[in-house]
Amino acid sequence: MNNKEVSIIIPTYKDWDRLSLCLNSLKEQSYNPELFEIIVVNNYAEDKIPAGYDIPQNCKVITEKTPGSYAARNTGISLSTGSIIGFTDSDCIADKDWITNAVKFLESNDCDRIAGRINLYYHSKKLTEAELYEKIYAFNQDIYVNQDGTGVTGNMFSYRHVFDKVGLFREDLLSGGDYEWSIRARDAGFKIEYVDNAVINHPARHNLSELISKAKRVGGGQAGFGKPEGKNKFKSIINLIYDLRPPVKSIRLIQKKGKDLRLAEKILVFYIRYYLSVITAREKFMVNLGKTAQRN
Repeated sequence: MNNKEVSIIIPTYKDWDRLSLCLNSLKEQSYNPELFEIIVVNNYAEDKIPAGYDIPQNCKVITEKTPGSYAARNTGISLSTGSIIGFTDSDCIADKDWITNAVKFLESNDCDRIAGRINLYYHSKKLTEAELYEKIYAFNQDIYVNQDGTGVTGNMFSYRHVFDKVGLFREDLLSGGDYEWSIRARDAGFKIEYVDNAVINHPARHNLSELISKAKRVGGGQAGFGKPEGKNKFKSIINLIYDLRPPVKSIRLIQKKGKDLRLAEKILVFYIRYYLSVITAREKFMVNLGKTAQRN
């Protein structure tokens, strides 16, 4: 497992069943298994590998006790050998050409990072309220790349030299660490491109409670972006008022991605968007005032 071309890093937290599906998809990759390694980072030390668990030959499972997926990813990076580092999550299933298409694009284009397409799959044909929301808002990688020069670690590849230059993920963030790192990479001049045929499949969140948990986690992460000296009560109140604005700009996205939705469903998605933005804003405000950010 030395000097691999590609290292795939997967943090996991009490998720062995879904990780098994992820690893099975990596066993079926068209990319030569002798040229990539898989590093699974278990982020819950008390949760041991289940008996008889199937681990691919090019995969190793390690443990990182520091809470948070970014601490886990950093540990994986530090132990990896690839000149290209790829990331996905334990609940994701990779298309068989995922690594092949990502590497081919990186090697034939003038860029240092890529964000691949993330397809959602659903529990049933009739979408729940949460799934309707996810259909519009989840993992719009092309938008992230074009608007901010960022990409999420559910499907992201980068040359190692980018990490050597800009550093690792911030381990104190329990959410938004991929965004914060991407901004550093962008500002350092490392180009990113969106790659439509480097595909990861991700389950849509099924229940509103899952969306609420994520909204709180995102709020805590956003609070962590600020400088400590800037977290005074007055500034936090001003930021809260700003963050509580109705998300009017999202109407355009709902119209674009929700062409097959009924008007009532579009209105529902907008309401959920606003509701979650309020939850995120409140959590960000509370963490800025001293509350501990939650992993959820």
